[in-house]
Amino acid sequence: MTVDPPAVPERRLIKHADVRSVLADPRFLVPAAPAARPGTGMAWLRGAVSRFSNGAEHGRRRARVTGMLGALDPVRLRREAFERTGAELAGGARVDVMARIARRVPVGVLATRLGVPEDRREEVVAAVTAMAAAYHLPPASGAAPAGDAAVGVLAAALGDGEEPEPGLLAAVAGALIQACDATAGLVGNTLVAVARLPAGWSADLSAGWSARWPVEALLAETLRWDPPVRLTRRVAAEDAAAGGVRVPAGAVLLLDLAAANRDPDVFPDPDRFDPGRFLPGSFDPGGFDPGSFDPGGDGPLGFGSGIRPCPGERAALALAAGVVEAALAHRLAGPPNPHEQVPYEPSPNLRVPARLYLEGTATTEGPR
Repeated sequence: MTVDPPAVPERRLIKHADVRSVLADPRFLVPAAPAARPGTGMAWLRGAVSRFSNGAEHGRRRARVTGMLGALDPVRLRREAFERTGAELAGGARVDVMARIARRVPVGVLATRLGVPEDRREEVVAAVTAMAAAYHLPPASGAAPAGDAAVGVLAAALGDGEEPEPGLLAAVAGALIQACDATAGLVGNTLVAVARLPAGWSADLSAGWSARWPVEALLAETLRWDPPVRLTRRVAAEDAAAGGVRVPAGAVLLLDLAAANRDPDVFPDPDRFDPGRFLPGSFDPGGFDPGSFDPGGDGPLGFGSGIRPCPGERAALALAAGVVEAALAHRLAGPPNPHEQVPYEPSPNLRVPARLYLEGTATTEGPR
């Protein structure tokens, strides 16, 4: 899952087909970050990750991340996320899932699978959270000093006393950052959406949900209906066309993923939260596979599409599924009805609940 910083005046695209077309067109590039010398914190990291690069350099960096994440077992990721979430919620006390779980569990589970020692897990989770806050901001921003120090914390944990190879540090840091805020938003937005289902479904999140919709369908519909990543940008490398109009070289396109995910030409009754549309046989306008969340089909665009979909999709979905499945055995402590406002973190591109409380326990058998 990816986000971008604010950019110069730009043209906004809101149709699903137009957004997918741009994401599949090699003439449109991501806003790139300049290279910086190692040891310069967030400036170096932004210039070293695949996220802010293009062309052959992006391909090389992306292949490393894809290989690293592809070696992980999603079943194990999901089960560990489920177990750690259950442990946080055990006892029935009121817990802020956003502060205690939504970032901490996915990032912590993934970090240990990518080489962070267990005894440095919490230290690295705090560092990744700080890096994520500065990742999409210009180097002069106020979040940069904390992010700079956090890069050093991750490097020390990965290197175990030695300096880690820069390419490895960049790959691990990029993967963990992308598993931080956006995955937290997916978890929080899914829980809010389920809690606001019609009467009889919201008092106890576990009441009947699993017999009707699997967690995968809940996540898929949340990615469409209330995605954590709202926008992304592309820059035209040469004269091109998008959305039926000419786009000159250098022009910036704002791809409105949230609007495209509610395009009525693709999603019938788009403003209704309906996980059933992603059950097998219920919705398949373009070959969308609800089991794999194939970004090449007409599904939600939260993980991108085309030539550079998010390499962490499989890991993010496994981690989110484990957290959500454990959380669904508990009650949402507020807001109790659709008319109350959930507070969200201030961000132009991300939609992440600021606070979300769960309480109470129920017996669960573990993730399927």
